[in-house]
Amino acid sequence: MGIQEINIKEITQQCINKVFRTNTNEVGFIHLDFGNNLTPYQFRSIMVDLKNELSKFTAVKYDKKLSYHWLVRFDQQVNTPFHVDNAANQSFLMLGYEPSEIESELNIADYYKYANESNAATKDYLKKFTPIFKDEESELAPYATKVNLDQSDTYTIVLINNSNPKSAPETLGVFHKAVIVKPDLSKSRIVNSMVLNMLPKGAINDNELNDEEFLNNGVISK
Repeated sequence: MGIQEINIKEITQQCINKVFRTNTNEVGFIHLDFGNNLTPYQFRSIMVDLKNELSKFTAVKYDKKLSYHWLVRFDQQVNTPFHVDNAANQSFLMLGYEPSEIESELNIADYYKYANESNAATKDYLKKFTPIFKDEESELAPYATKVNLDQSDTYTIVLINNSNPKSAPETLGVFHKAVIVKPDLSKSRIVNSMVLNMLPKGAINDNELNDEEFLNNGVISK
């Protein structure tokens, strides 16, 4: 969806509706296009503000806060399989794409629909869930959505439910897969990545990351 006005509270509500799902009527992700009238610092600030507003929601709804599992800015031109990132059972991935000439796609697949509707899935698929989908990807095709990332002149955020079903799930996750249509290592494709764990309010995260460093440093990791 295109963002005409940056109202974090309104954007947060859209994210809650699409991403914090408890059934498969919603897709488990949201694609937000912010146009090109931003600086990288302003863009990262939007990501941090969105995380903070979402954490207010989880504190009220689930009595849990959102805590940084990782917070990094990197140049990515590598394909991935369908997977969920390694994090807490209830977690969310926020990807912030800066303008780039590198053509890429992000594919989202609903592993809950696959588990419940596909003849290819075993009856105990969710109990034996693995973070990387190792079967034929064609099996996931009916449950997948392609997000075209036209990054040539726009800042884009994709927020994904990264949760896994290993314990009683409070929200339902999805797989994601990155595809670089035509890599070009002479150019950059900058991705700002947050993984947010939903943790009990009293839990102590010994590795809590500093978003001020993320905002003001902007180092590109390799």
